[in-house]
Amino acid sequence: MKKLLSKLLGILVLLSMLLPSSSTTFGAELSNSTSDTNINITNNAGEPDILNVTDLIKGDIVNVYSSATGGISIGTATANKDGDATVSITQLGTAAGNDYVSVKSTGLLESNKIRKAYDAEAKSTPLDPTAIVVTNNAAGTSDTVVVQYVAIGDIINVYSSAIGGDLIGTANATVAGDLTASITQLGAAAGNVYISIIRKALLESARTIAVGYVAEAKSSPLDPTAIVVTNNAIGTLDTVVVQNLAIGDIINVYSSAIGGELIGTATEKVEGDLTVSIPQIEAMSGNVYVSVTSKTLLESDRTSGVRYDAEAKSAPLDPTKIIIINNAVGTNDTVVVKKVDIGDIVNVYSSAIGGGVIGTATATVAGDLTVSITQIGVVSGSVYVSVIRKTFLESYRTIPIPYAAEAKSIPLDLSSIIISNNASRTADTVVIQSLEIGDIVKVYSSALGGAVIGTATATASGLTVSITQIGAAGGTVYVSVIRKTFLESNRTSVTYAAEAKSTPINLSNITVTNNAVGTADTVVVRNLVIGDVVKVYSSATAGLVIGTATVTLVGDLTVSITQLGAISGSIYVSVTSEKLLESNKTKEITYASEAKSTPLDPINIIVINNSNGISNRVLIQNLAVGDIVKIYSISKGGPAIGKGTVITTKTDTVRVDLFVNITQIGEATGSIYVSVTKKKLLESDRILATRYF
Repeated sequence: MKKLLSKLLGILVLLSMLLPSSSTTFGAELSNSTSDTNINITNNAGEPDILNVTDLIKGDIVNVYSSATGGISIGTATANKDGDATVSITQLGTAAGNDYVSVKSTGLLESNKIRKAYDAEAKSTPLDPTAIVVTNNAAGTSDTVVVQYVAIGDIINVYSSAIGGDLIGTANATVAGDLTASITQLGAAAGNVYISIIRKALLESARTIAVGYVAEAKSSPLDPTAIVVTNNAIGTLDTVVVQNLAIGDIINVYSSAIGGELIGTATEKVEGDLTVSIPQIEAMSGNVYVSVTSKTLLESDRTSGVRYDAEAKSAPLDPTKIIIINNAVGTNDTVVVKKVDIGDIVNVYSSAIGGGVIGTATATVAGDLTVSITQIGVVSGSVYVSVIRKTFLESYRTIPIPYAAEAKSIPLDLSSIIISNNASRTADTVVIQSLEIGDIVKVYSSALGGAVIGTATATASGLTVSITQIGAAGGTVYVSVIRKTFLESNRTSVTYAAEAKSTPINLSNITVTNNAVGTADTVVVRNLVIGDVVKVYSSATAGLVIGTATVTLVGDLTVSITQLGAISGSIYVSVTSEKLLESNKTKEITYASEAKSTPLDPINIIVINNSNGISNRVLIQNLAVGDIVKIYSISKGGPAIGKGTVITTKTDTVRVDLFVNITQIGEATGSIYVSVTKKKLLESDRILATRYF
């Protein structure tokens, strides 16, 4: 009936639209409200809520509101051809409540709202505790909670307490049947869990009553008879072999039955026997205690003590197969042990018990092994030798194995030694012939003790020991040799001659020139050789060296002396030739006094005696360049009252004149005295000037 009325109403509206504008129009009408019996609300949990309206006309629009008046539509839908409209609403809320529904038909206003109540969201049905299985595995394997008979999409939550508490596990069913929630660890002891379920469109169910689980189970203890302990010596790992294990079994080896140190562990990778390697259990015999941790189980109790033997010692060496060579300092001593195996370690001691290792070596090939020792000792003695073989302890030391004292080198033959005692400027030498390469020669100043004054090492069949100076006088040196692998020989006594003197200079080869002050005096020595050193002395014995020079070129040698003295005297000359001592001084070599300049000729002196206020002048004629003229007021002594030196740049002038100015001679007539000093000569006697103007 309702549908028929609606159709008629629609026809009337259409006719009104076709009538002229002057025709009478119908007033706007409300759409018919739906009945609450035609509305059904489903309040889902965890997914959109649904509001269904039936008995509508196709095209009717349904609006849903959260309040009776005003408000915004919380959902809308259009009726299909069957007159049904389904409105999807995100969430109405977990509690019960009311919705308000209107309908708007085509051409009509929206109807009044119809209130429709809805129920609260429904909880899932609690799980049956008998359909739950809890498995409490040992550490390393997750514990599990299995819930039977779940549907696809069901979610189970596992809690540690009936109310509140931690969510310790969860799982979501992707297939119908049994669902397993995995939990890292429930705990080693027994306990309870509480499980809820969330089914599709429903709230989480109440938690189950306590679902108990048993404590983690221990692995079965090992059979001690299935355990073999091998106690090797240091250098090889000790082993604990456990038989008949499963893949994943973990073996722990302890030093005591309770507590103590974990000394070894290993995990079985293939079914069968497992070897646990331990760096070192102990040298002496003892016990270990072994446990197993099987998959999903706790560690087992430890076995009773599994005994092991003390480490075995290596068999002692045979002393007859040991050879000792005691070399001199500079070559290592050796201990050779015959017939050793690869890996054998030989130790050499200086005493039967205790003491430090003085030498050791490890065999890299089977056969003879040489232990190198820096020095056993100079004198004879004994060593004690042990061996450490693979997987064994060090053997007992051998009985004393004696060795001889180091051997001395054979002394040098006196005839093979030549000594050159040179003068101080040349090093002295000790030449030794018939040596071997590597021989070390030492030269001493005394037969016993004393310091080494020279040494050298042979690089060929002979050598020369250079010594700064043995001594000027003759004497004796003592020479030893050190040959490879031998001690130093006894010393050989070798005499040497005194240093030789240079030949004295022949007096005829010496010329002395005694120049005046201003020019150095000279001693010229002829017939010398390069390197000769000439010394000039002021006295025959002792005295100072007043001049010296060394010959650098072939020819005459001039010794320059600042001044011998104005008067005559004597000198004494020596020469020091290369590799020789200084010669004896010559006999007395006299030299003349310094020569005086020739006095001036009075005719060449003219005195000009000017009046007061004008300097007097003395003209001296026919002088040479460099002549020094002095004017005196008296014939002897007294200071010079005037002085002048002849200088000129005229190269063509041989004799020149000189004016010497004098402040005032005096108004009255009188006398002046004039001297001249020529190059390399003393001052001349004074001459009275007689010519005045």
